[in-house]
Amino acid sequence: MNFTSWRGFKNAQDKYRKALVNLPSSGGGGCHTAILGAANHGVYVGIEPQQIHDDIRQHIHGTRRVSDREIKSAVEKAMAGKSDSIIRYDFKTRKPKPQFDGEKILRKILDLGAGATEADLWKSSPVRIDWQPEEDPLHLIKYLYPPDSLIFIGERYSSGIIGKTIRTVLDWVYYFEKGGKTFPHIIPNPLSGKTSTTQTGKPSLRADGCVKSFRFAVVEFDNLSREEQLAFWWAVNLPVVALIDSGNKSLHGWIKIDGIENAGQWTAQVENHLFKQLLQPLGVDGACRNEARLSRLPGHLRDNGNRQRLLYLGPEGRRVGQ
Repeated sequence: MNFTSWRGFKNAQDKYRKALVNLPSSGGGGCHTAILGAANHGVYVGIEPQQIHDDIRQHIHGTRRVSDREIKSAVEKAMAGKSDSIIRYDFKTRKPKPQFDGEKILRKILDLGAGATEADLWKSSPVRIDWQPEEDPLHLIKYLYPPDSLIFIGERYSSGIIGKTIRTVLDWVYYFEKGGKTFPHIIPNPLSGKTSTTQTGKPSLRADGCVKSFRFAVVEFDNLSREEQLAFWWAVNLPVVALIDSGNKSLHGWIKIDGIENAGQWTAQVENHLFKQLLQPLGVDGACRNEARLSRLPGHLRDNGNRQRLLYLGPEGRRVGQ
């Protein structure tokens, strides 16, 4: 199964919006066909079918009455016509119904990667990790970000403070080169330095609305053994830029995200398509899908005595087991 098809969705979202805005009058001919066209665009970018239905209904205009059944039929036809669609939608319950056996597909991936080891990841890494683990934070940020990117590094519940927990890459490089202590967490996506609000309505400099560049998604499992996680990351066809040993039970994978310019595109392409339709059915932790998600910072020594470590680094993003 190819998990990279979602990367070409950036233009389709604009086409979807234009198709809605340009729906012809329902009394003048061509409306029925245009509704199907808009539905096709919506399905392609991973928008939930009920939302497509509601969007089309909102943009309908003209003298002929267009029934909900007509719109529903168009959306269902678009869903059926999408060859790589893995979700059907029940318009009565408004709940997605998986069309494929996620556990079965996961098992195939794990079988393909069976026996993969840390040494295999290290050998496959485009950037040769030949430094001490304590130096991981320095090399991670130098390879993955422009010098002026604002990056949060700190404790899980640390406030976002410019010049302290939020610094430019250039400042963090200087900090680590001078022997500054590490912290357990990093937000992989660069921030704007401007205040937004958290989900609870509190002002913050590290909330989802503070993200400036949508570069990476964090992927992790809660229910796979270490050996299974190594097998998964070795075999799965995803554009991986980094794999980090959390120092406990899990590996954190950073996936390269291309062409996303705003939060709406992130929601449609990453949250609704990549996670909800592709990864979560395989058992990936769905809580990781927001844009300001924390990941473990490699190089940090945890309270349990284990060090978080960088196992793989490839700025271009590619399948690990080539």
